[in-house]
Amino acid sequence: MSDVIKIRTAGVNDYTNLANFLSFEYFIHRHLDWRPSLEWLGHQPFLIAEKDNEIVATYASPPDIPPVTWVRLFACNAHLSRQDIWNRLFSNSLELFKNDVETIAALVIEKWFGKLLLANDFEFHQEIIVMKWNQRIPKGVPSDMNLIIRPMEYEDLPAVKILDNNCFPPLWQFSSDALRNAFLNSGYATIVEVDNQIIAYQISTESLSSAHLARLAVDPIVRGKSVGFIIIWDMLDYFTKNNIYHITVNTQQDNLASQSLYRKAGFFPTDEKYPVLAYHLKK
Repeated sequence: MSDVIKIRTAGVNDYTNLANFLSFEYFIHRHLDWRPSLEWLGHQPFLIAEKDNEIVATYASPPDIPPVTWVRLFACNAHLSRQDIWNRLFSNSLELFKNDVETIAALVIEKWFGKLLLANDFEFHQEIIVMKWNQRIPKGVPSDMNLIIRPMEYEDLPAVKILDNNCFPPLWQFSSDALRNAFLNSGYATIVEVDNQIIAYQISTESLSSAHLARLAVDPIVRGKSVGFIIIWDMLDYFTKNNIYHITVNTQQDNLASQSLYRKAGFFPTDEKYPVLAYHLKK
């Protein structure tokens, strides 16, 4: 048997072999995304490390909305050095980026992965915290605006994307594909309109007896006017009427305005936290 490990780009024809490899390995990082990691096959950088024609590691970080991309997949055979394999795959991947990518980010779910990244020039960017609802519907608040809350429709997505991109920095923006996948996989998705203009939206997922507020965006021009609270209240009312009381939301630890809004709606922070690390190609 050869000790030579070869690196090559992955393609759609590798789907089955990669799926088999990932089903048996322990050291796997998958980005929490609306698009499963193997659906990025055909987009680069997506690399495979092979030994004796067998997959022993893989890495993927195709950009969705430059100048930022995410580490979408990293997996390594337990018998190999994760440090060595990471160095080879990551250095090869950098050659495949176009000039429009400036930052590679990673949402760290597994501690081993965070240690690996920090040892390889990734830096702490911020922390994601998980908040849980206290199962008490908050008192509603009046609004001096002629608000209409209605279910989101597929035809709303182009306008929702414009709003979304105005509300979030590049690291957290949704592409059209991501927004469409989020909508199609939602348990409850709504928009707020004033004079036929979309000023807020939320997308929540549902799983058995729990729900998760996956996305909330409020037009900056109406922030501070209780629009965010009203759309959250409507979401809580919807799920409780369907006997769902276990509801969570994620937000950034340094986003105090967002945390204040969620606390007002009855959410409280849990001990669940996930760091976001970043590697900067241009400094």
